[in-house]
Amino acid sequence: MELRSKAFLIIILSALLTACGDTNIVNNIKFVQTIGYDAVDTGVTSSAVIANYEEQGKSKLEFYVTESKSVYDSVPKLNMKLDYPVKFGQLRMALFGDSFARKGINTAIESLIRDPRISSRMHLGVADRDALELLNVKENRHDPYFLSDMIEQNIKYGNLPRMNLHLTFFNYYGIGRDFFLPHFTIERNEIKLDGIALFKGDKFKTKIGIKDSFLMKLLLENSLNGSIMVPVKGPNQTRDEYFLMNSIHSKTKYKVIHTGPPASIDIRVELNAQVKDVPQWIDLSSEDQLALLEKSIEAYCQNEIRDLISLCKRNDVDPLGLGDLIRSRSKEWKPQEFQEQYKALTTAVSVKARIIRTGAGG
Repeated sequence: MELRSKAFLIIILSALLTACGDTNIVNNIKFVQTIGYDAVDTGVTSSAVIANYEEQGKSKLEFYVTESKSVYDSVPKLNMKLDYPVKFGQLRMALFGDSFARKGINTAIESLIRDPRISSRMHLGVADRDALELLNVKENRHDPYFLSDMIEQNIKYGNLPRMNLHLTFFNYYGIGRDFFLPHFTIERNEIKLDGIALFKGDKFKTKIGIKDSFLMKLLLENSLNGSIMVPVKGPNQTRDEYFLMNSIHSKTKYKVIHTGPPASIDIRVELNAQVKDVPQWIDLSSEDQLALLEKSIEAYCQNEIRDLISLCKRNDVDPLGLGDLIRSRSKEWKPQEFQEQYKALTTAVSVKARIIRTGAGG
């Protein structure tokens, strides 16, 4: 009996020692939270942001920059600068510099998606300059998740449509659609989301602003948030004034009229809205003036959506997946044929707005 007790004690002590050893191993790993990629003549510059948790609840950010011939070689080069091995299990943001994004980000996407330790919900983004410069902005140097959190809250409460690594991978490899990513700039030494970068293949082609980001959100999903300024003109006025419109709920229906070529699509948007910060001459208790605001929303959104689709066709990008929509309705659809006829595609756009809530101020 005594021998069995000693053996049991030895097993327990061994388990405890093993657990302590595992803890030490975890503490001796460098976890990358954000990574940046920039194009250089010799290949790529990779910038890694690593949080060093010195005290509970407090972290000190460490920055490491390496040059390599390709994205695939960046991790070994990074490991050569560190005292502990680097891991990507906590990676939540990959930022591409403008020049890198315009050359193509295929290798980076494939490298990220193939790593099983990286969450498919992590975010990607494009800077209007070198990624390293944007990552070095002061406000970003205190929080390793600053950029990814900014994207998350603008998807949840602002004008960004849903996007992450999984959706980017789906849109990149999907037939008849192109992917898009958040676009960042620096304004008065502060990081700012200023729209969406639209891609053709894996190359950054053009950018749209925050207003068009809102319209894309309406067209891609049942939007529960987002806002734009809408012009309105009174009976005796020669100039437009503006009011703030918030989306409360939207629903968009697509109908393929002709599969083409050229193709024709009917787009109908139903929008429930809240209006805020209206001009002083607007009386929100007046049914006639509420109807005027609704008509203003409808006319403005219809025109702006048409302009957005025209911009996409001019730049040969299809972030709305119109090609995929037509493919699903035609057995004879061919990617190359659709691409050649994309600019000739016609769309009829109608918006029906209903103001269901009013308020003054934010």
